Amino acid sequence: MAPPFVPCADAAQISMGFAQADGSFAENTYWVKRSIAWDNTSLLAMCAAFKTWWTTGDGTHKQQAQMCTNYSLIQIAARDFTTQHSGSVVYQTGLPLAGTSAGTSVEQGLTFSVTARTGLAGKSYRGRTFLIGLNQADLSNQQENLVGSGNASGYVSALNALITAVPAADTDSILVVMSRYYQPGGPGTDSVPRAAGIPTPILNFGFHDLLLDFQRRRAPAHGRHH
Repeated sequence: MAPPFVPCADAAQISMGFAQADGSFAENTYWVKRSIAWDNTSLLAMCAAFKTWWTTGDGTHKQQAQMCTNYSLIQIAARDFTTQHSGSVVYQTGLPLAGTSAGTSVEQGLTFSVTARTGLAGKSYRGRTFLIGLNQADLSNQQENLVGSGNASGYVSALNALITAVPAADTDSILVVMSRYYQPGGPGTDSVPRAAGIPTPILNFGFHDLLLDFQRRRAPAHGRHH
């Protein structure tokens, strides 16, 4: 059964879709809050801004260069969550674009988690991006699944550039963590939907440790990860 729809006024979910090494789909999702209403033109413009950010990052660190050549960005989708039937678009101009990190990718399903930080405590006020198509050369110890500290810092720098890229593309927009569910009984209890989503501006990205994570749904024959 699909979860109930939680409205998020003037907020759009941006989903970056990728073809993995075996051709299966994986995605990273982000939220952008706007001070005015979205329309399909502004949604498409934001998708274009995300593509530009993906290829340029902060000028030195960029996600395209952090992704192996056997992975590709194939689409960017944007949906306005103001109502259940608000605008939704798919952007594919100039796509697909392959990663440019030459070498051997890590095993499919292995990833590195980067945390979106808002300055507030609690699960409702932080987000995570599980990176896609990492290079084995980025690991400092393959047996222990450890990422090199310099590479981890580069992942963060690329994502931090998104915080400024969003308002640079649309002065009415900011990058946020969107909380649509919460645990009224505290940690370890069931999550329930909120009456409305709570957006919190992202201040910066970071990481907890240098260990790789695993996304089962990105592994071969395990379907689609959300």
